[in-house]
Amino acid sequence: MAATAALLALSGAGLAQATPAEPQPVIGTTPDGLTYMQITQSDAEVRSHWTPERIASALANPLPSPDITDASIRKAHETAGSAGNGRTAKSLAPLSADAVAPLRLQKTATPASLAAAGAGPTIGDTSHSELASNIPTWQTAIAGKLLFYTSDGRQGSCTAAAIVAPNKNSVWTAGHCLHQGKGGTFYKNFIFIPGYDHKAIYGWWVLGKVIVSSDWANDSDSTWGDMGGGIANPSADYGNLQDWIGAYGYRFNGDTDFSGVTSLGYPVDAYNRSGADVHDGEQMMYCHGNVTDAGNWNPLDDRLQMNCDMGHGSSGGPIVTDLGGNSQIIGTNSHRHADSNGNWTDNYLFSSNHGSDAAGVINWLNTH
Repeated sequence: MAATAALLALSGAGLAQATPAEPQPVIGTTPDGLTYMQITQSDAEVRSHWTPERIASALANPLPSPDITDASIRKAHETAGSAGNGRTAKSLAPLSADAVAPLRLQKTATPASLAAAGAGPTIGDTSHSELASNIPTWQTAIAGKLLFYTSDGRQGSCTAAAIVAPNKNSVWTAGHCLHQGKGGTFYKNFIFIPGYDHKAIYGWWVLGKVIVSSDWANDSDSTWGDMGGGIANPSADYGNLQDWIGAYGYRFNGDTDFSGVTSLGYPVDAYNRSGADVHDGEQMMYCHGNVTDAGNWNPLDDRLQMNCDMGHGSSGGPIVTDLGGNSQIIGTNSHRHADSNGNWTDNYLFSSNHGSDAAGVINWLNTH
C-alpha cells in the first residue's frame, strides 16, 4: 500500500446554527503567484463569531484532514521541473532576521543580547513531547493557538507563532491551516491566541490578511509549499502583537539539517500516546532534537524531518533554533507519514522545505 503524508490540522465539528450574511473577503494573486486574502469584516464582527461555545468546539473536536500520496508529491515536482526551478539551498540567497523581545523586556533583551545568548536554556533532547511550560523562557508564549472557520462552516484549530516583520503583527503557520489547498479556498474568522494555556493569558488578535504559497494553493504541495502567514489587526487592549509578546526571527534559505531545534505545538493526540497524555491540546507541548533531510539527498524531497510524536493540532507550530536565544523559525509542523488507512507509521514529524516558497511569503509580510 502506498504511504501517505497525513496533515496534522485539527478542526472542530462546528455548531448547527446558521450565521448571518457577512462581507465577502477580497482574494487575489501576487505578481509572483502567491495567493492572499484581505478580510473585509471588522474586528468586532470577527470577534462576535467566537462565543465560548465556538471556541470550545474549535479547541476540542478533531476532524479528519486530507492525505497526500507520495506518488502525487512526486508527480507535482516532475511537472514543476523538480529541483531545477530554483528551490534548492544552493540557488537561494540567505533570507533571515533576528528574534525580537517584547517591549517590556527590550532594555534587557535586545536582538544583540538574544543573539549572544546562543542556545538559551538547556533543553534535553526529547522525541516524546513534553510540556513547554517546563522550559524556563518567555519565548514559548510567542507561539499559540490559531482558530478559524473551515470552508464548510466548522470551527478549527492549529498552532501558529508571531514572526518578525516591520508591521509588528505577523504570524507564521502551515498553509493547510489557512487554505484548503488545490481546488479549495481560504478559511475565515481567524484569531490568534499567543501563549494559550487553558485560557487566553496574553489576549487574542484578529487576522486581517492571510497568504499562502502558490504550491499550496494550487497543488496542495506539502514538500515545498505547506506554509503561510497572516497579519493581525492591532489589539485595542494590547497594541501590536510583536510589541506585546515578542516575535521569532527566521532563516529561510532551503537548508535541511539543523541541530538543537525545538518544535512547539498543541497536539490533541500523539504517535502511540493518548490524547490525555498530551493534555488534549489545552497546553503547549514541545520536542527538542535535530532536523535532517527527509529525502536523504533526493532532489525531489527536501522536507525537514524531526523525531517527534506530536499529532493533530500541532500543525503550523514553529520549528525554531536556539529557543530562549536568537530563536529563528526554520520550519513548520506540517504532516506525519500514514498508511492508506490513515494510521501513522513512524515517529517522524515533517515540515515543508523553507526555501523560496517561504521567502515569498515572508517578503509579502514584510511589505504589507
